[in-house]
Amino acid sequence: MRYLYLLATALAVVSAQIAVVSAQIATAACPTPRIRRAWSQYCQADKDLYIKAVSLGMKRGYHHRFVEIHIEPASNSEAHEGFFFYWHRAYLLAYENMLRSLGPQFACITLPYWDYASLGANFISGECTDMLNCGPLLKDFGGSLPQAAKGPYTLTVNGQVFQADNCVVSPLTRNFCQNSTAFNSNKCFNCMPRNDWSKAAVPPDVNALSVYNNVLGDVAPNLDGVTSGVQWGTHNMVHAVLDSTMGTFASPSDPVFYAHHATTDALHAIYYKCVVGGVPPKNPYDDDRTWTTTRNFAGKTIVPSDLITMKVGEAGTVPASIWTATSNPIYPFFQGIPQTYLPYADTTKLGAYSYKYNFTGTMLEDMNKQCTAFKPAGAVLLTTDGGRPSAAATKESMWLRDATILASNYYTEDSDITHQVQMMLCVYYNECLGGVFDYSDEFKPTSTCPRSLRASASSTTLPAATPSSACPAGSVRCSRRTRATALRRSFCRTTPSILTTIFTTLRSVHA
Repeated sequence: MRYLYLLATALAVVSAQIAVVSAQIATAACPTPRIRRAWSQYCQADKDLYIKAVSLGMKRGYHHRFVEIHIEPASNSEAHEGFFFYWHRAYLLAYENMLRSLGPQFACITLPYWDYASLGANFISGECTDMLNCGPLLKDFGGSLPQAAKGPYTLTVNGQVFQADNCVVSPLTRNFCQNSTAFNSNKCFNCMPRNDWSKAAVPPDVNALSVYNNVLGDVAPNLDGVTSGVQWGTHNMVHAVLDSTMGTFASPSDPVFYAHHATTDALHAIYYKCVVGGVPPKNPYDDDRTWTTTRNFAGKTIVPSDLITMKVGEAGTVPASIWTATSNPIYPFFQGIPQTYLPYADTTKLGAYSYKYNFTGTMLEDMNKQCTAFKPAGAVLLTTDGGRPSAAATKESMWLRDATILASNYYTEDSDITHQVQMMLCVYYNECLGGVFDYSDEFKPTSTCPRSLRASASSTTLPAATPSSACPAGSVRCSRRTRATALRRSFCRTTPSILTTIFTTLRSVHA
């Protein structure tokens, strides 16, 4: 049996190496640099091709091995410290290489990103009520309704135990395997554990204003600032509200993870273009816009020459560095990409693996062009086929515009106005859109502040709707508040009324 396992593994590695070489030949005709696009901009044929590729990656035994890396303690610790963006950038690039290796038809595939600012626009306008129905991606990725007996289930993926409402069978998820042992013994789940996303409210953190503040508006213009803003804001809250597998370190099990992290990666690309690109650092290792002081799992400060910690191996076995694990089937997909952190600062300077983002038709388009001059109240978040703003985008834009005008009557600094609008948005979600919630008890262990940020994290409870900037438990701006008791109040029905009521209350509380 041991011999057969080793033989199968060796054949898988050889197959992967051949596939990589074949893909390299095929990709010669692909656009360079690679171009990543929003899922909302994919035509149906492109969607079908991507779904087929991910499902095939699962079937060939590659997908679950990427999950092993993310779960491994030393790798996971380093992934969520100061080099959060760079670690995941390398990880996503290798996964993209894997998809491209699966056959000539997949040779030009790139990871889609999730235009989840559209979720916020649809939700705040009242056109939908939950994560599942406020945008197409989650439905396209198989949704969250079961095709078998309904849960909840207690399940384990590579040592991670969690609960799930459903185990979803779809073209994307039907080949999912929970670990290498199950794969080798043909005892895979063949479905994706998920919670019922029709019961998950859209968090305020995906609103255009919140996303902008996390990247450029309300954080320090350096790597630590954008990392804390994005990681502990939009990034964490999307993981938290989807929950189940996505609320654990086994989150790369769900293909939604890769679209979600492609978005966080895109936000860093905007940061780099706006904050770093105009004045390139003379010494990138000594510039806080591109480098930071952070430590690895053993507590050692990471220096520029240190390899990125990525170890692969099923839970309960001795893991090996992916950079030297020549017998592992996914080893070939990491070959050729940088093994240290700093090269990942700029996505356009990765040689043959360089890539860019196409932001056409998304809220990020204006943010990328305008940088700190971006005004969420005037942003075109979604467009119809005719290129005109959608009804949801128009309603959200008007709401933000009115809130900005109201705050401008009392404040002159852009940062002060932004803070006031952020607080009004938070209260509006709490009183009119179903409430603002803290992280669940199950998710909190996965969202501990990194060592590099703990010193600045406040341990005190903040007043309701007061902005926080350092590792709150929950939404970066809002979720110090608990479950709302007043839903759909009468003043919620009219924008001028709700804004005036909210703003007057906030000024009386914080006067």
